[in-house]
Amino acid sequence: MRPSSAVPVDANGTATPSTRGGTKRLLAAASLGTAIEHYDFFTYAFVAPIAFGAAFFPRMNPLAGTLAVYATFAIGFVARPLGGLVFGHFGDRIGRKVVLLITLLMMGIASFLIGCLPTYASAGLWAPALLVALRFVQGFAFGGEYMNAVTLMLEGAPSQRRGLFASAINASGPLGIIAASGLIAMLTGVFGTHAFQEWGWRLPFLLSVVMVALGTYVRSQVDESTLFRQLKANRQVARMPVLDVIRSWKMATLRAVLINMVHSSFQYLCTIFVLGYAVKRLGMSAAGITTGATLANVLELLMVPVLAIVSDRLGRRPLLLLGIAVAAVWFPIFLQIVESQNLPLLILGLILSIGIVHALMFAPEAAFTSEQFPTPVRATGGSLGKQLGIVFGGGFAPLIATALMGHNSSFTPVVWYFVAMAACAFVCILFTPESSRRAL
Repeated sequence: MRPSSAVPVDANGTATPSTRGGTKRLLAAASLGTAIEHYDFFTYAFVAPIAFGAAFFPRMNPLAGTLAVYATFAIGFVARPLGGLVFGHFGDRIGRKVVLLITLLMMGIASFLIGCLPTYASAGLWAPALLVALRFVQGFAFGGEYMNAVTLMLEGAPSQRRGLFASAINASGPLGIIAASGLIAMLTGVFGTHAFQEWGWRLPFLLSVVMVALGTYVRSQVDESTLFRQLKANRQVARMPVLDVIRSWKMATLRAVLINMVHSSFQYLCTIFVLGYAVKRLGMSAAGITTGATLANVLELLMVPVLAIVSDRLGRRPLLLLGIAVAAVWFPIFLQIVESQNLPLLILGLILSIGIVHALMFAPEAAFTSEQFPTPVRATGGSLGKQLGIVFGGGFAPLIATALMGHNSSFTPVVWYFVAMAACAFVCILFTPESSRRAL
């Protein structure tokens, strides 16, 4: 008898966890680890616009300092495709579980060290140089984390519930963002913006070491993906999965790039860009805006699994197309709300932007991206498409938007920048075959 015959499969031939306990461990390990990585990665995103200009770039004028901060933010996204390629390759070669343990440890150590960094005042140019290096490590780890976690969940899911299982990773992302934005809102509220800029910004980074220790333990208890074990037992593991993706899965990669460009640029424009603009240019409360971001992610946390169930029943394409269209219409309206400087209205706008509009795209995205690729190259292809999309979309979005506005403070070029991106993604998804019924 072949070794693979011991791997359980459902009615559609999809391998599934052998026990309910295995499913629970799988869900806990993938979701908790991803939440912790999102906490680490987005702690930087929320802290940087508030504190890093003064701490690491004090000799620049305000606009140049803001651009420098967003450039260091973007460095993490530049590293993500490289991390996705490297860890996607090893995820397809040696397994998803081992990679997830490595990426979690890398992210946690880099975040802790950021909290220990000297400022420009005490270390000169070494301070921003070390900041950039550690941000690169964060991005490298984060790039390898996401799609291996999604792949682990998708390959352990019943075929009719793949969207729901994969969405657990996307739902756990907002959980990490909630923890980061909530803690930062609390610290800026308790100590004040000035004290937070002076020293309080270190605390969220230092606390990550505790969460990483917990996440590492939980992930060490989970089993490897059943489909990957079956592939390994049959000696069908790809030798060079990245070459296979480049040769045979170009259109699948393009689809993944475009959908991740549009949803991530919308997310970061509505949060990171707005946070920096509202606090630095309009003088609004950083604590108030981060509180709004926290509430928005709470709603998204609840909406993602609900919408993922809808995608399992109706398909991924209808939700993706609806989300892209609504985002293109809503974005200029939201920017006008920002310009009004009405904090309660801005908080409501944030909640609608992230909790509803972004969730429409984000809920089906995880399964959609993974389902574009077969098992031997799923982690590599999914990681490459995901991370290239996010670096070209979300990673550079705050930097590009700030540069487009310049000193004129006009949102018009920013709106056209996003609408053009949304139009490209909409057309591509419109002509993409439905993937929710496709066998893995």
